[in-house]
Amino acid sequence: MCSRSVFDPLVNAYDAARPSYPTYLFQDLERLAGSLADARVIEVGAGTGIATRQLVARGARVIAVELGEAMLSRLRERTPDVAGAVLGDGEALPLAAGVADLVTYAQAWHWMSVPDAAGEAVRVLRPGGSLAVWWNDVDAADTRWWRSQQTRLEAMSPGYDRDYRIRPWADELRWTGNFADVVTLTGRWEREMPIDAYLTWLRSKSYVAAIGDRLGDFLGSERDSLLHAFPDGMVVEPFRTVLVVARTDA
Repeated sequence: MCSRSVFDPLVNAYDAARPSYPTYLFQDLERLAGSLADARVIEVGAGTGIATRQLVARGARVIAVELGEAMLSRLRERTPDVAGAVLGDGEALPLAAGVADLVTYAQAWHWMSVPDAAGEAVRVLRPGGSLAVWWNDVDAADTRWWRSQQTRLEAMSPGYDRDYRIRPWADELRWTGNFADVVTLTGRWEREMPIDAYLTWLRSKSYVAAIGDRLGDFLGSERDSLLHAFPDGMVVEPFRTVLVVARTDA
């Protein structure tokens, strides 16, 4: 049977190389949406549990919702303290109304129909609860190696555009009319990793997998480009986090 998730075939690369989220993001989240300690959190598009584990570590009682069976299986293996983990679609959550203090989407909201997913979030939230969506976005547009990578991707990956996640996220939530207040916060951080680990990170991306038969050519060109930019073999990759928190009426 074919998986409903494009990420199920990528589960090993995803689990091995996807970045976690900086501490300040969760501090900002708690400042805007309340303490995570003992909070009832629905984490949608939970993947292999990267954000799940960070939420649990801050005391949240997390129900993880994930579309892919392989991804959810890996989350269960890696996250024994999760309160629950269920297969489900963010546009039709398999949960009762009014059960959550917070609904989160880490690196997943851009896959959703905003009106449908926002409506589902409001349905499962208690009055005064919040929806929080966030991303790690690579912040390397001023570097030659990243611009060259993106040019290759736009040429080799069908339909890919480097600006695909540039959207008015907060305005889209406001336009639904479901929220009393919407706030956006951003921050910056970076990580350093060996080139082989960086190439695994690339392989975890759906638009890289979409290259298909020419994937080896793409990764070979990336290795050459990265060795030129980082001759010591350690890639320094800057990120920009974007956190959008939408609060419902109490």
